[in-house]
Amino acid sequence: MKAAVLDKYGDPLLVEDVELGKPKDGEVRLRVKAAGVCHSDLLAIDGSTPIPPPFIPGHEAVAEVLEVGPGVDNLHPGDVVVTSFIWPCGRCRNCARGLENLCERFSEVRLKGVLLDGTTRLKRKNGEYLRVFLGGLWAEEAVVPATAVARLPKGLDNRPELAMLGCAFLTAYGAVVNSASVKPGETVAVIGTGGVGLAVVQVAKALGAKVIAVGRNPEKLKLAREMGAETVNIREGDAVAEVRKLTDGRGADVVIEAVGSESTIDMAVEMVSVGGRVVIVGLMPVGSKAPIHVARVVRGGISVIGSYGARPRVDLPRVIDLVARGLLKPELLARDYYKLEEVNDAVEALRSGRSIRPIILP
Repeated sequence: MKAAVLDKYGDPLLVEDVELGKPKDGEVRLRVKAAGVCHSDLLAIDGSTPIPPPFIPGHEAVAEVLEVGPGVDNLHPGDVVVTSFIWPCGRCRNCARGLENLCERFSEVRLKGVLLDGTTRLKRKNGEYLRVFLGGLWAEEAVVPATAVARLPKGLDNRPELAMLGCAFLTAYGAVVNSASVKPGETVAVIGTGGVGLAVVQVAKALGAKVIAVGRNPEKLKLAREMGAETVNIREGDAVAEVRKLTDGRGADVVIEAVGSESTIDMAVEMVSVGGRVVIVGLMPVGSKAPIHVARVVRGGISVIGSYGARPRVDLPRVIDLVARGLLKPELLARDYYKLEEVNDAVEALRSGRSIRPIILP
């Protein structure tokens, strides 16, 4: 099969023929129909998330099940599924506590570029083994854990834009529903208008919240307004003051930071109301730190919460149901499609800000 391979951090990806092995216990082999391009992929490509190269990026997709490994009885060849970037083992302490997005086994292997058993199913024709970044889905086929996929119902199984459900919308759902516990009528400010930020707008609106989108790209802010959000352009003044003006001086009940920078994390803490919740989903390079205004957090009784995705086996079916009911519209974010051979163009489109969520069609 063909796959997009990164040989060296920062280099262009090479589309080449590689060999894919059979699925082992608890795994499925997939034919990738569409795969999203996410900022997390960019962090892996430039080495900020240090997956050892050579590896295949790509961690959200719509795919058809081709083969199931031993022990998989809930999926069958021909099923069309959405893949999650989180792979719960189903056996560790966190999975048993219902925190499968924080699976201990997955956390051990995710930066190693291997599957849950510590090995890879991929190699080059010369025998060199290839790793993956959370799936290796920028390829014609892939092998992933069966716990990391959710079946799409008829009527949704031929929509390539649904590739982003397994990362952008799963992350947004986890932040809004699980971490922030947003209630109808609350005000949610989201900092960042990329794929995750705009997915947060949709999920929060679906819950009946008032939403304020904070960003710097006029076209993306315009799209946020079309989704029902009020907007604040960081380039046009003091974003904290503008959010307070829109909330009668209180600040937002919930601020979701979806950028991953020192300045936006500081902004989130200053923008939230007394007694409010700050949820951080934006990723910074591994090892990076951001200062926090501690006196404001303590005296204001502010909760600062890290949110990593959501539970694939519990929450991804709920996200799919919200799409089926017309409450989430990923098609508003996925407007640019690329062939696998055009993968470097797709990466550059995201990096430059020209595209919100490029979709690769292997």
